[in-house]
Amino acid sequence: MPKILVVEDDGDLSYLYGTVLTRHGYSVESARRGADALLHLTNEPFDLIILDIGMPDMSGLRVLEFVREDARLKQIPVVVASANEQNERLARTRGAQHFLVKPVKLQKLVALVEHLLGPEPERHT
Repeated sequence: MPKILVVEDDGDLSYLYGTVLTRHGYSVESARRGADALLHLTNEPFDLIILDIGMPDMSGLRVLEFVREDARLKQIPVVVASANEQNERLARTRGAQHFLVKPVKLQKLVALVEHLLGPEPERHT
């Protein structure tokens, strides 16, 4: 089962993303702070990262830089989500493959995850 790390400081969004992706058969871990994301990434394998840019303790861009600089992590696809469309250029220059504008349409998120990781492993409704 593909494993996804959702890095989002908004607890409601983190829960929503996690619930939807879990229902589509993905294993989801959540981090509400950049430092927590780094801890997860250094201790667990992930197949995909969904990353918010604006977090209180550390910018998601810094987390993205960490991922791209680490030989063990740099191959993991990263989807950046931000309410500020102008962050797309910054995210892409730091190695993000995909950028979603908040509010993220859940169907679009699921379709992108399926595109990156393959079709739903098994559906739980």
